[in-house]
Amino acid sequence: MTGLVIRNAELLDCTGADPRSGMDVAVSGSVISGVGPGVGSSADQVIDATGLTLMPGLTDAHVHMGLVSSAGDVGDLPWIDYVFTVRRVIENTLQEGFTTVRDAGGLDPRWARLVEEGVIDGPRILPSGSVLSQTGGHGDLRHAHHHAHPRGSIPGLSATPEVVDGPDQVRRAAREQLRKGATQVKVFGSGGVLSPTDPFDSLQFTHEELRAAVEAAADWHTYVLAHCHTSDAIRRALAAGVRSIEHASILDEDAARRIVDSDAFAVVTLAVKYDLLENPERAGLTASQLSKLQAVESEVGRSIEIMGETGVRVGSGSDIVGPLQDRRGRELPNKARFMGAAEAIATATTMNARIFYMEDRIGTVEEGKEADLILVDGQPLDEIGVLADPDRIVAVIKGGRVYKDTEGRCSSK
Repeated sequence: MTGLVIRNAELLDCTGADPRSGMDVAVSGSVISGVGPGVGSSADQVIDATGLTLMPGLTDAHVHMGLVSSAGDVGDLPWIDYVFTVRRVIENTLQEGFTTVRDAGGLDPRWARLVEEGVIDGPRILPSGSVLSQTGGHGDLRHAHHHAHPRGSIPGLSATPEVVDGPDQVRRAAREQLRKGATQVKVFGSGGVLSPTDPFDSLQFTHEELRAAVEAAADWHTYVLAHCHTSDAIRRALAAGVRSIEHASILDEDAARRIVDSDAFAVVTLAVKYDLLENPERAGLTASQLSKLQAVESEVGRSIEIMGETGVRVGSGSDIVGPLQDRRGRELPNKARFMGAAEAIATATTMNARIFYMEDRIGTVEEGKEADLILVDGQPLDEIGVLADPDRIVAVIKGGRVYKDTEGRCSSK
């Protein structure tokens, strides 16, 4: 007898089909080998899923697992504290039901390899390494009166932003991240809320600079994701060939249609915005930063509506930073306020899988896909908030291995 079978689940397979009751899912090795009543009769491990919903593992296309200081960067933590905090964040993310994540900057690719090698129990990580920023851009962490940059990257440990100017420097920096193990390249295309000097609506990197990053990534058969809050930044990034637009907080119809026409994606990130607005004092926001954040929040709802009206393909990212990074799934009820539960769940399953070029491996519960699965206490289509409560993620399976089983439902024959 070999393999694993999950019995009698309410199956939400995320293919677009309605949930089905009394379903069994068989796993052989790391792959789903059967879906339907009675499959997996020879399995040596059985999970009784009675009363639970079985669905694909969740994904997050915009995490910052290496930004664990209270200021949301590498900070000045002692390195031993940094290591243990990053490890805790990685492990906790898997326990909350996220089986694949794309790190959008700050995490050295070696951390992804440690997960792949089984040294750390965590989600599959697609690392971007160091984000590329222009001088005075969102990734230039110096205050106006500072000349020297904060402590830099330590290869194999941390990945702070690379501040570069001109196409040649951008191309070299992109190639360097790919050499170190990045699976895609991240750039800053607009100003940001938390950066110390740049105007929120500033345009960052010229067309030629962005194009250099895109070409370097394409040569490695991968792509560029770009932090872009405003429509002007989105237009410039798309014209240069950027494939994944991050945030898209203030979006007009023209920019939305260009995303569609470019066969690109918009990764909407809401959790971090609402976290900061809920307690700006605790986050240490300055008056300028709070003003920028409020400007974003006031427009983001309409921007999501425009995405729906124009057919933009929307992915999901939480963008949360700091030492805890818990309850990452709260991104989904935040999205459901604007697009409904089914579409919100799709952003974190099927759509992110397409962004990652992994739609043939993850995102749905189908035969031949990776056995990345979660069991949920509740019905997410009716009560999407269950995905934000780690206690209601009863079991987590990644690559056919059970990493969480809080109710002891897994037994061996």
